[in-house]
Amino acid sequence: MRAITFKEKGEYKYRKAYPVPELGERDVLIDISQCGLCGTDVHIYKGEFVADFPVVIGHEFSGTVEGVGEKVDNFEQGDRVAVNPNTVCNKCEFCRAGKENLCVTLPGLGVNSDGGFSEYAKVPERCVYSIPDSVSFTSAAFVEPLSCAINGINNASIEKGDDVLVLGSGPTGLLLVQLANISGAAKVVSSAKRVKRLEMARRLGATGTINVTERNLKESVENLIGKSGADVVIEAVGAEKTMKQSLQVVRPGGHVVWFGVASPELEIPIKPFEVYRKELTIQGSFVNPYSTKDALDLLAEGKIDVEDLVTHRFGLEQFDRAIEVYSNDDSRIKIMMEP
Repeated sequence: MRAITFKEKGEYKYRKAYPVPELGERDVLIDISQCGLCGTDVHIYKGEFVADFPVVIGHEFSGTVEGVGEKVDNFEQGDRVAVNPNTVCNKCEFCRAGKENLCVTLPGLGVNSDGGFSEYAKVPERCVYSIPDSVSFTSAAFVEPLSCAINGINNASIEKGDDVLVLGSGPTGLLLVQLANISGAAKVVSSAKRVKRLEMARRLGATGTINVTERNLKESVENLIGKSGADVVIEAVGAEKTMKQSLQVVRPGGHVVWFGVASPELEIPIKPFEVYRKELTIQGSFVNPYSTKDALDLLAEGKIDVEDLVTHRFGLEQFDRAIEVYSNDDSRIKIMMEP
């Protein structure tokens, strides 16, 4: 089969004859239709996210069942499916406590074992989900990022009538805008550097947008939300500047969620007195505990728009071009690889 294989950070190869994976008794072989290019994939490419090399990256994928192991009960050839790539152990103290996103074996497919930038992928049956005919393969490839965004929204504890600020309008930031609206927020404000993304945020329900290259964030939040700041601030960038800003624009008694993936080496100064005096809650959000079905349900019900987020599509042989567009094209929102 064809695949993109990484030998180490920055060193990858387009392979025309990579071995099709052999199935274990509880594995499903998926003929991949779509696989999203995620920021984590780019972090692996740059050496900013630890992976078990050599590996086929890509963890946001959908497709058709090509084959099943002898003990697979719930799927057969031809089924349309999506994937939760997090291959938890179900044995560690966190899994046993119902916190599978903290499993000691994570992340999973596309990081620790071969993922979706290939024609076929081997996936444990427990990680495979059927998709209804009403959900396209493109939409189904968003199941993983959407399920992660649902976890972020759950951690934000949005109450009806809250004012929400989402820092960053990348693909996941735009999912968070839509989810905040569904959660009953009164105002949802989106910030970004790119005009196209701000236009998309407005189309998807943002009540206000802030172009941070042109306007001061704090002053803009005061104008759009109020002098006290936002009830909930979700940082969806993973950058030092926006993480600091999240603490500056949240109102007393508010909730900050650090959703964006920061560098493992990043450290930022925090004034404990400010957290104490404003009685702030600072919450992390990591992957998607038990939220995959919720993501599928929202897509099936048409409550979340993901198709319009896709701005570029590439075949595996165009991976160089996909990385170039991801890094340099201001029109880019979501890149979809089509094996």
